Amino acid sequence: MRLGNNPRIALIKMIQGGLIFVFGVLVLMVADRVVVESLAQEVMALFGLILAGCGVLWTLFGYISMSVLRIYHMINKKD
Repeated sequence: MRLGNNPRIALIKMIQGGLIFVFGVLVLMVADRVVVESLAQEVMALFGLILAGCGVLWTLFGYISMSVLRIYHMINKKD
């Protein structure tokens, strides 16, 4: 809830989530193109998927903090 009052930190969380997502996609691409077909390739691809998913969730958390919670705080302002 306090992130709605601080859009700078919410934007930083959004950017961090995007970078984590991109790194997860890069791990997936390396697993697909560089690593020979084996169990290691599958584990690396799974790690990339988990990383990309965490990045999406982190970005979503930052976006919600930036937009929805900010609107909520503006509506419930006690002036």
